Amino acid sequence: MMGDFGFGHMWFGWIFWLVLIALAVVLFRRFVPGAGTGNAGYNRGSDESPLEILKQRYARGEISKEEFDRMKKDII
Repeated sequence: MMGDFGFGHMWFGWIFWLVLIALAVVLFRRFVPGAGTGNAGYNRGSDESPLEILKQRYARGEISKEEFDRMKKDII
């Protein structure tokens, strides 16, 4: 009788840890940008061209006019 209780208790422990690890992986992938995508800098599903993205960065003030012109030459 003692062996049955110990065996059942052992399986509960394994299941508990597996669920805990799975939950940690799901939360990590959900809240860490780019985690699990294989390519953190690549925006999948974006239909924007590199030039459009560059224009948006310039409009937001992330890059200067000189940087915009230099990068635009590299793209085109």
